Amino acid sequence: MNHDSHVMILYFLLLYQRRVRHHLAKNFAIVAQSQGFHEIAFKEELRVIFDSFVALLQDFEAEVRTSAVENIALMAQLGGVEFFKSHLAPLLQSLADDLVVEVRSQLAQTIMDCCDNSICTALPDAVIIEDFKPLLEGFLNDEFAEVQIHILSKLSRVTHLLNQMDVVVQRILQMSKAGNWRVREGVGFLLPHLTEALGVTFFEENLLDIWMKLLMDQVADVRSSCVMGMAKLLTVTGGTWIQSQILPRYVEVYEGATSYLTRITVLRSFSNFAGAEKSCTVNVIEAVIDLLLRGIEDPVPNVRMVAAEGLGEISKVAEKSLLTGKIQPALQRCVTEDSDDDCKHFAQKAIDAFV
Repeated sequence: MNHDSHVMILYFLLLYQRRVRHHLAKNFAIVAQSQGFHEIAFKEELRVIFDSFVALLQDFEAEVRTSAVENIALMAQLGGVEFFKSHLAPLLQSLADDLVVEVRSQLAQTIMDCCDNSICTALPDAVIIEDFKPLLEGFLNDEFAEVQIHILSKLSRVTHLLNQMDVVVQRILQMSKAGNWRVREGVGFLLPHLTEALGVTFFEENLLDIWMKLLMDQVADVRSSCVMGMAKLLTVTGGTWIQSQILPRYVEVYEGATSYLTRITVLRSFSNFAGAEKSCTVNVIEAVIDLLLRGIEDPVPNVRMVAAEGLGEISKVAEKSLLTGKIQPALQRCVTEDSDDDCKHFAQKAIDAFV
């Protein structure tokens, strides 16, 4: 069967019943790619294919539109800038304004997939700024949190462009107070990336207070977003800045904590420094070790367990003198003297990791 036959089959399927259109829309890019339509010799056939895809994107059935939208990133890769600009870009705003939330939600995902090099490499930064920036601004103001989260969770893919997206950045800052905890979690993950894009001074003036509030959030997953972002923040800002601006605040939080969960959050943050080995200065590592050693003496077993795990993690980047002089003796005491079996287990596990 030649390419003309395949094109005609796809065209007639578009005219068929809803279930057929839905299944075709769901697998449209895969079918098109499998037929070699990306080859330059088939440019006219590719034009027909994109015309058919546009019909699916404008289908009167929301289910069909949603499935078609899912293919936009792969179709952008297939057709390149030319077909993206001529066929897809003109439809994006109307899809972003679709009354059906599933369509908007899927579009929020797929435009971020267009910025994922493992999925689509065809669109240059200039196209992303021109065609996607207005959509990002709208999606971050969508009435449904699910749409917002799809953008927040993948916005780090365009970190290098955030300095050209002032409205997007300001909206992210506002969302740090969102009632939906998943939105606040997404903001927490993004803050180190905003720092990378806009600089340490911007973090100090606009993000530091937000970071500390999210670190103390009532929802554990929100607090964890700051914990997991600590290595990235250290990489971006450097050890000297972390030691002067972050560690004192964390120590103050630790010492003033009325809940053991807060102390656990602080200690978990310290152990994540190990993920930024190249940025870990000797002074930072030693300061972190001293703070973890305080945790291993905590009256609450759960805190001691986290501290023991943290010492095991930080030992991966610690100098031998710190390892033998501070970390190993403290863990050994925990193994032999701690009254809690779980604490002993995690301390021994940490010792085994570097012995």
